[in-house]
Amino acid sequence: MRATRRKNIDKGEQQPKKKPNTKMKISVVRRKRSSEEEEGNYANIDYFNKLSDDVITSLFLRCTLKSLSMLRCTSKLWNNFVTAPSFLHSHLTQSTQNGPKLLFLERICLYRSESSRLRFVSIDMDGNREELYTVTSRDYQLACATMQVRFGLVCLSTDCRLYLCNPALQQLCELPEYSLSATPGYCHFGFGYLHSRKEYKVVHFFYSFPSMTERWCHRGKLRVSHLKCEVLAINKVGGISFNRWKEIADRPPCHPRSEGQLVNECMYWWTYCVPRARVNQILSFDFENEKFLTISPPSPFEGDLGLFVMDLKGMVCLPDSARFRRSSILDLWILKDKINCTWVKEYSIRLIDFGFKKITYVFMTCNEEIIFQHLGKVVFYDLKRKSFREVEALSHRFLQYGVYSKSLFSLGTL
Repeated sequence: MRATRRKNIDKGEQQPKKKPNTKMKISVVRRKRSSEEEEGNYANIDYFNKLSDDVITSLFLRCTLKSLSMLRCTSKLWNNFVTAPSFLHSHLTQSTQNGPKLLFLERICLYRSESSRLRFVSIDMDGNREELYTVTSRDYQLACATMQVRFGLVCLSTDCRLYLCNPALQQLCELPEYSLSATPGYCHFGFGYLHSRKEYKVVHFFYSFPSMTERWCHRGKLRVSHLKCEVLAINKVGGISFNRWKEIADRPPCHPRSEGQLVNECMYWWTYCVPRARVNQILSFDFENEKFLTISPPSPFEGDLGLFVMDLKGMVCLPDSARFRRSSILDLWILKDKINCTWVKEYSIRLIDFGFKKITYVFMTCNEEIIFQHLGKVVFYDLKRKSFREVEALSHRFLQYGVYSKSLFSLGTL
C-alpha cells in the first residue's frame, strides 16, 4: 500500500481537495461587515458636542477672536454657543483681566461731503499697535463726538444722536432715538456694563418743558424741575430689549456736568453747583432701585476744573486735580460710605518729575494702575509696586482714548 501510494504521488496525481466550509466563510464576511459598520458609526459620532459646557467653554476661551469668528461659521450649534450671553461675558471678563489694551480714536471731519471719518487703533501694554476699524459716517457731528469705552464696546454721543461701535467686529450702529432736549448741545449721558445682569446700560439726561413750545431754550432758563432721565438696556445678542427708552420716575436732584462712570452697579457724575452749596456735588444712580442720590465730595476739594470719577478696584475714586496743579502730587480719595459721605485718602502719588503742565488732566484706571499721558507717551503707575512704566502713544490727532478689550457682542441687527 505504501509503494502504490508513493507511485501515485510520483506520477503527479494530486490529492482530492476538501470542500470549503461555507458556514465559516459566511461568519468571516459578517465579521468584516460588522467591523466596518462599527468603524463608520464611530466616525459619525460627535464626541466634541458630548463634552460638558464647562469643558467647551474652557477650550473656546483659549481661542482668539478671529478663531471664534471662524468657529461660528462651522456649525449652528457652535454659533449659538459662542454668541450665548454667558460665553460672551466669560470671554470678555477673561480678556479684560489678561490682556487689556488702550483704544485710541481719530476723528476727521470731511467738510465737502458733510460726513465724518472715525479711525480706531489699539495699543497693548507692550506698545504693539493694531489697526482695528476705519469707518465713514454721513453724520458730520461724529467728528466732535464724546467717546466712552466700556467692556469691549464704544458709545459715541453727539448733540442729536447716540452711536454704539464694536471696533473688533467692525460694526457701527445708531441707537434708537431718544427724547429731545430743550437745550442744544446738552448730551450728558452714561454708558456701562452690569455684570450681575450681563447687559449694557445707556443713561441719557434731557430737559423738557411742560408746554415744549420752544424747541431750543437758553441754559439760564432751565431748572432742575425740567430735568429728566431715561435708560436703554442692551441685553440680547444683536438686539435691544423692548427697542425703546425707559423714562425714570425719580427726578435727578441736580444738573450733571460730566460723563458717567459705572462703579459697582451704580453710575456717578459730577454736577454743577446747586444753590446753597459751596462745592460741586456727585450724583449717583442705582440701577437696582432706579433712585438718585447726591454725595458730597471730600472737604479738600475746591474749584470746578478737572473733576471726574474713576473706578479703582470696584470703588469710587476721585483724583484731587486742584492739589495736583499746585504741588504735582496726585491724591486719590476712595468712597467708603456713600450714605454718610465718608471718604478716605488712600494714595498720594508724587508726579513732580513729570511736571504738571506736561501731563494731561485726564486720569484713568486699569486693574490697579493709574494711567495718564505725558509728552506723547502713556504712563502707567502701579499702585502696589509704586513704579512707573511707559508706552509710546499715537500722534496728537488721537485725542480720546480708553481701556479696551475685544468683544464678540454683535451689533448686526441693532
